Amino acid sequence: MNVARKLVMVLVVPAVMLALFAVNIVAAGGPNGKTTICHLASTRYHQITISNSALPAHFRHGDVALDAYGDCP
Repeated sequence: MNVARKLVMVLVVPAVMLALFAVNIVAAGGPNGKTTICHLASTRYHQITISNSALPAHFRHGDVALDAYGDCP
């Protein structure tokens, strides 16, 4: 049972948190259905504005949301 609990903590909890984070970003998207994110290009992030429907694909390959100040890492 201890292994199952660790598996949930390591895999399921972060996945749920990421899903909730993505839903929050989509809900906060602009009126035209687009959201600005930090796109990972080579070794640096830069801001791009994408369709909300493209958010999951971008997050899967390492893009992140803007920080609280609207900047990229």
